[in-house]
Amino acid sequence: MPDFYQHARLPTLHHLAVTNTGEREAEIESWTACKPVALLLPALFAEFERPVLPKILSTVSRVPYVGQVIISVNGMNAEGLKKATALCRKNLADKPFSILWNDGPEASRLKQKMDDLGMPPFSPGKGSNVWLALLSLIAREHSGIVVGHDTDISSYGRELLVKLAYPLVHPSMPYRFAKGYYGRVSGRLYGRVTRLMIFPLIQSFIEVMGTTPLLQHLESFRYPLAGEFAASMDALGRFSIPAGWGLEIAMLCDAHRHLKPEEICQVDIGSNFEHRHRRMDEEPEDARPDAGLLAAASEVATCLFTEILRDVDPLEGMAILAKVGERYKAKADEWVARYEHVALLNGLEFHRSQEQYTVDLFASAITAITRDGASLRSRIQPMLPPAAGLLAEHPSLIPTIHALSHS
Repeated sequence: MPDFYQHARLPTLHHLAVTNTGEREAEIESWTACKPVALLLPALFAEFERPVLPKILSTVSRVPYVGQVIISVNGMNAEGLKKATALCRKNLADKPFSILWNDGPEASRLKQKMDDLGMPPFSPGKGSNVWLALLSLIAREHSGIVVGHDTDISSYGRELLVKLAYPLVHPSMPYRFAKGYYGRVSGRLYGRVTRLMIFPLIQSFIEVMGTTPLLQHLESFRYPLAGEFAASMDALGRFSIPAGWGLEIAMLCDAHRHLKPEEICQVDIGSNFEHRHRRMDEEPEDARPDAGLLAAASEVATCLFTEILRDVDPLEGMAILAKVGERYKAKADEWVARYEHVALLNGLEFHRSQEQYTVDLFASAITAITRDGASLRSRIQPMLPPAAGLLAEHPSLIPTIHALSHS
């Protein structure tokens, strides 16, 4: 039975039928004169040496309404830039593209200029990649729609872009921010940080604080950590962004602060999307809080805590965190049981001991973060300022931002 449930607060655009992708693309193309579409791809250079990203670029080259592609890359040296540029030219054909070299000399000059202005530095990370791409798009006066997604989607198809772009460009739809959601299933359940940490944490906050507007907003998203989104440039330009893995949570929170509820939606972009799965060490002695999936999860949790408690008195906030930390483990254990039942019904592989071990690691990380105010403050990443405001206040940065771009 197709799912057509609507959350009371958040419009949900479901996948209910197989549609003609070519017809949808033609519709979108007819509207892009007023709302041009740019595709934003944050990436590590390592993705250029794997098979998935070239296939994504080749697919994008055939999408008529994408006016430009901006690939914001870190972990890349000068030789890597040459390789990435050649690969983009080959796979994107005649599609205009730009590669941002976020470890290059131009990026160092931008960091120095921001330091001189008293701005927080942008350290390497997905959030910084997205933020630098937004700066670049604003600097070149892009005023339409930005579609963003990860670069490790092995089951990628043009339908994904259609579903993200369509609600933003359709003249009868009011949306300025769309969040994608999808299943993370491939013989077993994935999406561990969302399933076993974020969902139980949000429910724990609701039990402690009640249903605040922000918590209601976060609770309504089916996959808050999905990397797939679309948004109007004027909305994105107002968002503050953390450098690392807190990007998706921070974007949802700023969408809540800057947009009306009816301007936000979530879109079903399909089931069982295949991404590369991050590794969680199987042995406790190998699972370090500064490595792998656990490090990313700790960053996400820290961002979630600081966003939820942003307007709360610090002492009261620490008391709330202590109670949330106490409740998390029991709530997550309940979620493990629920997902075991889902797996049993669907004949999926499920290892309860591994799920429980993951919860125990998350619980230890949450305890480390919430044990005192100093511990939390030491983990908080500086928020990069809204891109539009930064360039409006400091237009002298624009030439340096232009120099980041290579094509």
